Amino acid sequence: MTPDRGARVGRWHALLLWARGRHAPIAADSAEFTAVRGTGAMPLMFGVASVVEIVVVHLLVPWLWLDIVLGALSVVSIVLLASAAAVGRVHPHVLTPEALVLRSSGEVVATVERSAIVSARLHRRFGVVAPAVRDDRAVLPNQDGTNVDITLSTRTTFVVPAPLRRWRVDGTATSIGLYVDDPAALVAALSSVPADRGMCRTDLRRDR
Repeated sequence: MTPDRGARVGRWHALLLWARGRHAPIAADSAEFTAVRGTGAMPLMFGVASVVEIVVVHLLVPWLWLDIVLGALSVVSIVLLASAAAVGRVHPHVLTPEALVLRSSGEVVATVERSAIVSARLHRRFGVVAPAVRDDRAVLPNQDGTNVDITLSTRTTFVVPAPLRRWRVDGTATSIGLYVDDPAALVAALSSVPADRGMCRTDLRRDR
């Protein structure tokens, strides 16, 4: 069975969903795990800078037509920035009965079969703040690192898309470092796999 990855929505639909505090639809037997805490600072800074730019241009440009054009371009850039941020927020990680679907910026990075999950535990790691696949380990952090470690029984392919091919991160790994907003809930959910689907051995203790 192909794991349910949730419905894909475009930028404008994503912006509407985000404004309403909702996520893209997923199957009733699946669960969402967001990873957005602390990620709004950068888009907010760009938004504020764009508003300041609009004001400065309005005060300095003597030609009304140019003032209108530059102001419109700034507004469009703000909307595009907000819609891009919204896509990542309305497409979180999804845990289905068959697999853990991992995402980055709304795009599917990997689909990990639940039967391949050997263990999942709470473990705070700092240092790596950008997606990486190296030394047999895939890392999907935020600016504070990761807070869940997952060990796999089989090698899984990870592909983190990027605007330019040379920036793309890809490779295979048998362990995952992941950040989610509610790590304890993810670890608990992974521990609920039925025995006939390969119960994962889950350590709920925090590493010191």
